[in-house]
Amino acid sequence: MKIKDLKIHLFFLKSFLEIFKKQNIKELNPFFENFFSRNQLIEILEYLYLDGLEEFKIENLNDKELLDLIGNDVSLLEYYIFKLEESITSTPTMSQEEVSSFFKEIQMENYYLADKPVNEWDEYDKSNYYSLLLKRGKSKRVFAIFTSDVNDEDKYAVTTKPSFFFDTKEDAELELQRILTRENFKEDDLKIMSLWKIH
Repeated sequence: MKIKDLKIHLFFLKSFLEIFKKQNIKELNPFFENFFSRNQLIEILEYLYLDGLEEFKIENLNDKELLDLIGNDVSLLEYYIFKLEESITSTPTMSQEEVSSFFKEIQMENYYLADKPVNEWDEYDKSNYYSLLLKRGKSKRVFAIFTSDVNDEDKYAVTTKPSFFFDTKEDAELELQRILTRENFKEDDLKIMSLWKIH
């Protein structure tokens, strides 16, 4: 699905969330009974409760009790909005764990990068890794708007990531023009860069 389509879904989900909040929805729809696996329920609860989940001793709770902790449709929708936003802006972390998991998943543990520590990779190694991600349908090249001080080597490491990516450079250029018109930026304050996004 294209990023633009995901943004449309996100817009409507956020609008729907506001409607739910105004309606003061206090329950979870019966549709979700026996819908999620235990691991999915725990993942949702970890998002909703952050560090406060320990007090509930979830290891002692059954799936129905876990579902009750989620509480209502609003909480569930908030979680899925978060996941969608995360998916729109997710980039490869290049962590050793992520890389090892990828090579194991595609059964290429013997490939030269599978054993080479990530912190020793050069640009050629990174390019090969991104190519493999692309060939396996795990990533795609996208465009984002950065402040002009971000260089190519740092675009994945910036602490404030771009809020959205674009499928095409043209889409990014249109948004850049909108930003320059609406905001207090000069043309040389921002730039468009390409990067890899995780599917």
